[in-house]
This record gives sequence, structure tokens and C-alpha cells, in this order.
Amino acid sequence: MMTDAALTKMWTDGLLAWKAFALAPQQLWQSINSGWSFGNVIINDRNSGSPQTEQAILAEASYGRQIGKLLDAVSELVKAQPHHASNPAYAEIAKLKEQIDTVKNEAATRSVLQFCRDLDSLRLTNPKLFATTVTFLQNWLNSAA
Repeated sequence: MMTDAALTKMWTDGLLAWKAFALAPQQLWQSINSGWSFGNVIINDRNSGSPQTEQAILAEASYGRQIGKLLDAVSELVKAQPHHASNPAYAEIAKLKEQIDTVKNEAATRSVLQFCRDLDSLRLTNPKLFATTVTFLQNWLNSAA
């Protein structure tokens, strides 16, 4: 028969051995981040006067959308300036806008091509839904012209 001390030692040794092979962490804790992140951008009290306000604004319009609208407006203002074609700073704005517009157009083209592949798949798998979709698209295109 085992003594209480031997039984306690067996359980203690077993627990220590189990801890050595356990996959879960032995202490579960997480530091509290007073800010938030968006991609590679981290917003906290050190770099924003109001992180909550900034987060609410981003929920309405992403940084990309905000900058895109500003770039569109600046581009129009630049075009209205005399000698805008000879000003290097204005030329950089035009170049940046052209680069961004190219990326947007390439993304739209990829989306349209994917849509065509999806329509073709629909035509093969569900001809009735395909016909309904084509009719809808034809009506939409006629109203948009």
C-alpha cells in the first residue's frame, strides 16, 4: 500500500511530466491594446488624438477612398492652373492619378472577366437562371445607355 507522501509524489511527478509535454500555454493572459490596427497601420493614443473617432471614420470611408477623392479633386484643381503641364509637382500628381486609374481599370477588367466566366458556368448548370440573368442585364444595359 502506498503512503500519502508516495501518492502525492506520484501525482506531482506526473503533473510535472504532463506540463513538460503540454501543448497549451501554462499561463493564459493577453495584454490589452488600447488602440487598433488596420492592415499595417496601428492607431493608438500615441499617434492619434482620438482613435475611436478615426475608427468610426474608417468604418464610413477607407483611407484609400478618402485619398482617392482628394486626389480626384487635386487633379481637377491642377488642370485649372495656368502652365500646369510645365510644373513638375503638377506632373507628379497627373502621373500618380494615371497609375491609380490604371490599377482600378485592370481590377475592373479582371472582375468583368470573372463575371463572364460565372455567367458561362451558370449557363451550363442552370439555364433558366442564366436566361433570367441575361434578360436583367440586357434591360439594365439598355437603361444605362
